[in-house]
Amino acid sequence: MRHDQPADTPAHESFVHHPIHATVEEAAHLREVAEEGESAATFPILAAVVLAFLVPIAATLMLLAFGIRYLA
Repeated sequence: MRHDQPADTPAHESFVHHPIHATVEEAAHLREVAEEGESAATFPILAAVVLAFLVPIAATLMLLAFGIRYLA
């Protein structure tokens, strides 16, 4: 099995920054900004979090409703 980095380099010190790791770090930063509550970006951050939670739930419920209606 081949790896892209030498064995003596720890995995967290890779030169290539994985998109998942970048997303996690950005989410942590946004969470810190929102917790402080002093930034002008606090409301948009919290609104985006709520939408990111509610939109998939609403989409799932709508798909179920249309699916049941179509099959009935």
